[in-house]
Amino acid sequence: MKVLIVDDEEHVREAIELSIDWQQYGITQRLMAGDGMEAMKLMREHRPAVIFCDMSMPRMDGTELLQRLREENGDVQVIVISGHDDFRYTQAAIRAWGVDYLLKPFRKSDLERALAKAVSVWEEKQSSRSGRRETAYRMKQVDALLEEQRLAAYLKGEIPYHEGIRSLLNSLGRLEEGVRITLILPRNRTEIVNRRFDGDAELFVFAVHNIAQEVLTSCGAYSFCRLDSHQWVLLMSEGTRSLPASGSHITIRALSDAWRRTLGLTVFTGSAEEEALVEHLPRALSEARISLLNSPVLDSGAVPAERSPVLRLSDQQVLLEAALHSGNKAYAAELIGSFVRSIRERGSLTLKELQAYTMEGNLLLDHASRLHHGGQSRADLQLPLWICDLEEWERLQLQQWWRLMEESGSESTGTRSVESMRDYMNQHYQEDISLSSLSERFHFSPQYISKKFKEMYNTTVVTYLTELRMEKAMSLLMHTGMPVSEISERLGFADENYFGKVFKKHTGCSPVQYRKQGQQKGAVT
Repeated sequence: MKVLIVDDEEHVREAIELSIDWQQYGITQRLMAGDGMEAMKLMREHRPAVIFCDMSMPRMDGTELLQRLREENGDVQVIVISGHDDFRYTQAAIRAWGVDYLLKPFRKSDLERALAKAVSVWEEKQSSRSGRRETAYRMKQVDALLEEQRLAAYLKGEIPYHEGIRSLLNSLGRLEEGVRITLILPRNRTEIVNRRFDGDAELFVFAVHNIAQEVLTSCGAYSFCRLDSHQWVLLMSEGTRSLPASGSHITIRALSDAWRRTLGLTVFTGSAEEEALVEHLPRALSEARISLLNSPVLDSGAVPAERSPVLRLSDQQVLLEAALHSGNKAYAAELIGSFVRSIRERGSLTLKELQAYTMEGNLLLDHASRLHHGGQSRADLQLPLWICDLEEWERLQLQQWWRLMEESGSESTGTRSVESMRDYMNQHYQEDISLSSLSERFHFSPQYISKKFKEMYNTTVVTYLTELRMEKAMSLLMHTGMPVSEISERLGFADENYFGKVFKKHTGCSPVQYRKQGQQKGAVT
């Protein structure tokens, strides 16, 4: 926060500067001006929060200065200092939203009281403005999400084409006739969300969109849309000009490279061969999907045997259902793990082949669910068809079988396990902990962990872990001189900026501000 002291008498400026402990009020920079003209120059350059302003000065006096301030910067807080108890000066101060009017000679306590009031008003205005910006931003996010959902529903064939779709595309990215569509499959999405974004999928999507915007801004009209967590769509158009396939491929490659460099995210991409009219985009999306089916999910470079036996997950059906009946999670993990090891030993796996395993696994889960839950089908147990990472496929497949076991399992065992998870987080909060990692360590599905943790502690795993880390952060900031970057790293945050955002959301101020406030309180006591 900056303060500007305006007075034509140097000894008055010095007296004000030396009378106040500026750090106590969060003032980091003090500026000096000898008249109104010099003050206006500094105002425009530095935008101070508070001005101490004399009224009687050469070239431009205080009355004219305050009038200019009212026109150019309504946020600055004015403390008028004058040797004259003149109504004209008082009126000028009021019109410039002055917070105080001090007569020379002034006392130190008067200056401190006036500054405290000015800082308080300025901070309240900034907070209110920030709140309004946050509300407007949230509303904009909601509108964008609804538009994305409408577009996704159309592309997936859930709603028919109508003129509103054309208007939607134009509003999203000024897309005209001749749209080139590309399907993007994020391969290691779950790993990146957990490792780089502490499980915050919303922040991950925000980063993905930002990187896409940087790459695509100079490439004509475009729209980026998520069909679901495992399918993203990019629409591009050059308006009346045709967008050549070669140019589209270069852009997609640049986007993929940017995601990989910045986030470590790898993707599969497939495009329709030709541009499509807006009303034919769902059909073009089908073409893009077909182009992806031979993508190598697994390619060790080894040449598979000519007559390799066909692997079928259904061969494990009887054994998996036996594991389900006995509640033996370790046995289920071994069965699915053995199947995946066999796939890896073959040396190659295409997306089309993985989708066949996904459909087979979904049939087994559906059969087991009907068998153990009164003949009812469970859509929430089905794995997404467009998973394109074998490790994630194995993890999700196993978690679904665990869910079936847990829904008919022992409550007491579950309670003890959730208590163990909380104890583990208390001891290992600085490590990379997520629902997925807890699931793998304690052999419970993420859904079960979320449900039981909420029932027992009335909070979520992510919120509990965040609050635990923030408590440790506040203690380290208050009682040590450890740099913020080191605190961030010690608490398990891969990025200092992300740590700062989480801390501010939790406490209402930045780590540096929190430490400064603590020091000020300590000085007072």
